Amino acid sequence: MKTLKTILFAILSLIIIFLFGYVLTRTFMIIYTRHRNEVAVPDLINKNYEKAQHDLYKLGLYIDEIGARNSSDILEGSIIAQDPLANNMVKKGYTIDVIVSKGPELVKIPILDNLSVNEAKNRLINTGLQVGSINYSYSNEIMAHKVIYSQPVYGMDVPKHSKVNLVVSLGKIPTKISGDKGIYDTFLEDLEDKKE
Repeated sequence: MKTLKTILFAILSLIIIFLFGYVLTRTFMIIYTRHRNEVAVPDLINKNYEKAQHDLYKLGLYIDEIGARNSSDILEGSIIAQDPLANNMVKKGYTIDVIVSKGPELVKIPILDNLSVNEAKNRLINTGLQVGSINYSYSNEIMAHKVIYSQPVYGMDVPKHSKVNLVVSLGKIPTKISGDKGIYDTFLEDLEDKKE
């Protein structure tokens, strides 16, 4: 009887040891295999989409452009955002979702000719642009203190928040300076000579 109990105890102990070893080995293999099939997601921000696609392919990962938006900081065709973020562990074959830059948002230069400087400033601000330098020049066509033209000129597409330079009229070109024949008289004579 004592021998039978000893044999049963020994068999039961062996079964428990076997089961424990099996569970331990299986857990280790699952963890080991899982880590072998996982890779860290690289940082794709500011990277060209095609380059990112190539780099991910080498790691056994894929890429999917789920959207695009304007960015004044990141070049057109480069990645603005990614999911999952860099350094997250994912299984090989996983697809990384990205948003790609369309470049800066473009706006058209509004008509600024014949506006006062303040009117031109307000129109630029309302369009999403900024006033750059203000230069002055004589004009026989545009009244004093009005905008003659802008640089870049009306109708051009420029990135939002760009600076637009203004050339403002000083009024008509003077024909006399201090009662003597001056530079503008010579200038007008030269113009007349060219017309003939």
